Amino acid sequence: MLGKKIDIVIPAHNEDLNLKFLLPKIIRIIKLNKLYKFRLILIDDNSTDETSHVIKNFKKKNDFIKLIKNERKSGQTICYKKYLLKFNSDYFIRIDADNQDNPKYLKKTINLIKNNFDIIMGKRTIRKHSLSMIFLTFLYDNLIFFFIKKKLKTYSSSLVCFNRFFISAQNLKFNDHRYLPLIAINNGAKKIKIFNTIHQKRKFGKSKYKIINKILSGLPEFLFFYYRMRRGDFN
Repeated sequence: MLGKKIDIVIPAHNEDLNLKFLLPKIIRIIKLNKLYKFRLILIDDNSTDETSHVIKNFKKKNDFIKLIKNERKSGQTICYKKYLLKFNSDYFIRIDADNQDNPKYLKKTINLIKNNFDIIMGKRTIRKHSLSMIFLTFLYDNLIFFFIKKKLKTYSSSLVCFNRFFISAQNLKFNDHRYLPLIAINNGAKKIKIFNTIHQKRKFGKSKYKIINKILSGLPEFLFFYYRMRRGDFN
């Protein structure tokens, strides 16, 4: 008898080449694991390349793959909000479509679920990002600690598993997907596991993450989020 229901959720915008390499690895992990019931939720954020076609090809052979297709580009937060409104599960795992997180760490994440963690996060210890990006991540983690007063090895991760009890779609907007771990902690998540990962360099496509935007808007964005969280918007 299958145990917990786990969703692996991947938003994608123009990631057809990366998905061709990423999806077979994830599908293999799902098929080899007999402990849980999986769904692989792929959200095509109005791609203009072959992303939707690639997903549909894999979907034909794997009935656990579900596709959400946005009629206009909405960003990751709205992608996750649509998922949360449409599907129920015991856990969901977010992972980016850009192949920068090795799926072997997804396997490790799934293996840790049996320990009933509220949050499981991968921390990139060896990174292929620019020095400016690494420095901004350092500043971000320390800023979060200043406000939250809970010391973690990282608050920023693109590979995170959540107990669904601590996350809802309520009032998610802007770039709130970046703060899902904080929302879970604010809602009572206490049992947290962080393990080290090695970052892979993007092989196909260009990053949609703009350093200049983070520098200019990062602090005001977080402060507004923090105000909304303290107000109870995500409870």
